[in-house]
Amino acid sequence: MSKKSINSVFLFAGRDDWQKDTGLNHVLVNYTKRKNSKIVWEDPAGAFTYKLRLLESHFKNIPAFIKKLNLRLSQILYALTHWSYFIYLYEQTLNRQEDDLVKLRCKKLKKRIQELSSKYEVIIISRSSGGRVSSLIADELEIKHIICLGYPFQNPDNGVEPERYLHLENLKSSMLIIQGIHDEYGGIEVKEKYKFSPNISLYFVDADHSFNVDINIWDEIYHQIDKAIG
Repeated sequence: MSKKSINSVFLFAGRDDWQKDTGLNHVLVNYTKRKNSKIVWEDPAGAFTYKLRLLESHFKNIPAFIKKLNLRLSQILYALTHWSYFIYLYEQTLNRQEDDLVKLRCKKLKKRIQELSSKYEVIIISRSSGGRVSSLIADELEIKHIICLGYPFQNPDNGVEPERYLHLENLKSSMLIIQGIHDEYGGIEVKEKYKFSPNISLYFVDADHSFNVDINIWDEIYHQIDKAIG
């Protein structure tokens, strides 16, 4: 077991509604287990609710409202033994607007990383808006590695939003963006459309924003992540 694997921690920063990514989360969890590193979730109840979502995935006909009810119950159960989680949920509810939510997530994620970095080298594996939030605070916290699957360069419904990508021009932290060529939030055209810091690497795969890809492409993605984190 390498010293790096003992002293590193993978922090999962998901999309705004990260529970939608159960299958993808499962693939990434398996990757981090293979690296023999500690796994931490941006959402304090992440590990607990992930296990519920994984169990649900074995039952194909569960109605959506039942899944939503199960999620809320699991969060309440977690909060009953971790009272501060009620505050976390309350703040999420108050900050539903995108700009407010990004600011809140930056604040929360920054605190989470500061707590972890006293013991571990933090490697961020992010999805969509998780990559945006991570890249906004990375330089301040001297994060060495950010991996993002499906960076949200644009919301297809909102038009041009420079606040999503302008900071990527000057990013000092090392970041690997793995982007689907058919991603509705920015596909193969992003390499010509946007300016990137020399510390950002782009890698494209045959996927859309959902990353529903076969095992061969996942092996390709794993290889790129391995190269990025050394």
